[in-house]
Amino acid sequence: MRPLAISFIQLSTFWFITALLVASVVWVALRSIDKPERGKRRWLSIVGIALQSAGCVAAGIGFTKPSLPWWAPYSIVSTMLVLMLGGTAIALFLSAASTMGKNWSLVARTRSDHELMRTGAFAIVRHPIYLALLLYVLCIAAALGHWQQLVFAIPLYLAGTFVRIREEEKLLRAQFGEEHAQYVRDVPALIPLML
Repeated sequence: MRPLAISFIQLSTFWFITALLVASVVWVALRSIDKPERGKRRWLSIVGIALQSAGCVAAGIGFTKPSLPWWAPYSIVSTMLVLMLGGTAIALFLSAASTMGKNWSLVARTRSDHELMRTGAFAIVRHPIYLALLLYVLCIAAALGHWQQLVFAIPLYLAGTFVRIREEEKLLRAQFGEEHAQYVRDVPALIPLML
């Protein structure tokens, strides 16, 4: 298989966005470490994390060759897509994590003082962090020119996302009852404007 031609600026932009996203996730995770209460957990969500990760990896598999000049139209459009998709993913992740505060956790769980988030990005979709990561999967394809890989990447990512959504919403339904049921009726799970 022949490597896809991309530009160095396209690749550099992607790695910059990736470093910012990883730093954001690490920062949010480190902020949540000192929380003494563990709460109820749904360990099946780890399967969802694995599938989402496989989707990210699938989007990036394949050869590339940074040989295009930065001014090539494909390079310019791809670099702009990487900035737009990656920047939006980071902003959405940080906004949602900030809104969640002490409720944020890598593995699905609730606390005795858990709050049902309905403000900020949570007023638009129930799971904005998963939407942010979906945008990042698209960012990977734009950066590396692996659009065909999305045929595998998107279903893997969405399968993991739906496992995680199901596990999280079981916990939220158990804790918040009708308030959560109304939230589910009012706000789409992942894609804005799709109930």
